[in-house]
Amino acid sequence: MKDKLLHTPEGVRDIYNTECAIKLLLQKSLHEVLELYGFRDIQTPSFEFFDIFNQERGTVASKDMYKLFDKEGNTMVLRPDITPSIARCVAKYYKDEELPIRLCYIGNTFINSTTYQGKLKEVTQLGAELVNDNSIDADAEMLAITIECLLKSGLKEFQLELGNADFLKALIKEA
Repeated sequence: MKDKLLHTPEGVRDIYNTECAIKLLLQKSLHEVLELYGFRDIQTPSFEFFDIFNQERGTVASKDMYKLFDKEGNTMVLRPDITPSIARCVAKYYKDEELPIRLCYIGNTFINSTTYQGKLKEVTQLGAELVNDNSIDADAEMLAITIECLLKSGLKEFQLELGNADFLKALIKEA
């Protein structure tokens, strides 16, 4: 039994020594890119009310969320994605802020899925949210940030796929 306590549960792992140093360096490097574009840091809780991540707002099915209950019986979840938490914060704290709002974050997310064997159930997510700017310039900026971060990560070959052909046509027309 004691040996079992030395291991992590399936789907999570320890990050230590050189790998931890490399991860922290990468996070710092990517965060610097976001800062250069004027994004400000925000941190949200690791768990929130379930309704923040319901099907209308989230990208993760309810069955794939880690759920827990508080003393009052409210359903809570370990966040499967950070974007809905950012949207909640913007609605609560930034309603009087001059738009657009540029926020960036880094934190762990949790998905309880066995769909993909070997996929981790806890991952670190780094991202940026450009709120209330529907312009082509904003879209182009987010693409530029994505490309710069991928290059900063050391990737030399990658492909970005856009799900919306109208967006690409408008971007080319604007250019």
